Amino acid sequence: MSAAFPEAPVLVRVAVAKDVPSAKVFIAGSYKIINAITKETLSEGRYLRSCLLTATDTGFRLGEAGLNANALEIESVGGARIYINDRIFRGEIRVLKSNKGLVAVNTVELEEYLYGVVRNEVSTWWPMEAIKAQVIAARTYVLYQIKESRGKDYDVTADVSSQVYGGIFSEKWRTNRAVDLTKGKVLVYNGAIFPAYFHATCGGATFSAANLWNIDLPPLRGVKCGWCKKSPHYSWEKWVLLKDARARLENAGYAVGDIEGFEVIKKDPSGRILEIEVKGSQDTVDMLGKDFRLIIGADILRSTNFKATVIGDYIVFEGAGWGHGVGMCQWGAYYMSRAGKKADEILSFYYPGSKVVDYK
Repeated sequence: MSAAFPEAPVLVRVAVAKDVPSAKVFIAGSYKIINAITKETLSEGRYLRSCLLTATDTGFRLGEAGLNANALEIESVGGARIYINDRIFRGEIRVLKSNKGLVAVNTVELEEYLYGVVRNEVSTWWPMEAIKAQVIAARTYVLYQIKESRGKDYDVTADVSSQVYGGIFSEKWRTNRAVDLTKGKVLVYNGAIFPAYFHATCGGATFSAANLWNIDLPPLRGVKCGWCKKSPHYSWEKWVLLKDARARLENAGYAVGDIEGFEVIKKDPSGRILEIEVKGSQDTVDMLGKDFRLIIGADILRSTNFKATVIGDYIVFEGAGWGHGVGMCQWGAYYMSRAGKKADEILSFYYPGSKVVDYK
């Protein structure tokens, strides 16, 4: 993706509610609800009390009123604020039907989208250079996703599977200032935007994106990191009941019986597990480390860099790092900035071979 963009504002489509049966809507002022296909006004008023917008067989139901449409546009009039599930969003809201209910999509200008993201990824008290590095990585990531999502209903989600976006309630002066100070700045490799992934703590070395996704680029192949040793997430320990782990494996289709032990089949140079063998009383199965982490729970296994030991009725997991490990280590960036490193130095360290350029 070329780093050259037109003068027109870049818009981001964020799924702020995805595949849910209903969403709570509140509009503090005048509004219109329009059939997104025919542009017919279906409902309007000076104030919309909090009510549920629910998907139905024939369209939607707003409170007690039926709306015969497969897609809606919610428009504020005169700057009225739109709340979806108790969060305020800039821009426009489009609601689509899905197989599992509805999807609410917030269309917002790129820089305003970043206002609602950065505070959820780093703390406002971090050094400004670390925050600026986070902004540039986040801006690069979402621009890449915009390109990849052409023809789809949205570009990114509002949760950890993309970038955590909370709308206006997530905006803070200092993180907004970092967005403004880096306006238009993006990362490129060989002149092209790439997915600038990031994570909380790498635990000593970042991970190659090729091990997780179908992406093999020099900036995403991993680096040794000596910066995050003081991170609160550098090392961790979790005790999980054997019966709970067995149930999770069975729910995922792995009927191993009573878990007896584990054997690491393959690791990558960062120490993360690529393949693991689970030994059980009924069966022994091999699986990818990333799949095992998701089965046990990404909130339990903070990374795939771990050791698993059966002790009594428990599995003791001892690990390092938090997150998928690809791209920028956020706590490493924090300590680099504490040491006087600038945003571009942080980014060039974690994304080797990349350059910070201005896309305007």
